[in-house]
Amino acid sequence: MISLKRTNSDDIDFINLVALLDQDLAIRDGEDHGFYNQFNKIDKIKHAVVFYENDIAMGCGAFREKDS
Repeated sequence: MISLKRTNSDDIDFINLVALLDQDLAIRDGEDHGFYNQFNKIDKIKHAVVFYENDIAMGCGAFREKDS
């Protein structure tokens, strides 16, 4: 069974998936990770989605406003 959940940055599944992504990006970015990581904060995201397969969080996405 596949499902999507609309959520925000307070969602524990969203937080856990982003943590896994951050670990992967730290490896891929190498020495540049400190620079790129400053842009990857997830606090105050109002619009996110988590993808589930058989009730297991498998992926996520989000967008946030940069300037009003």
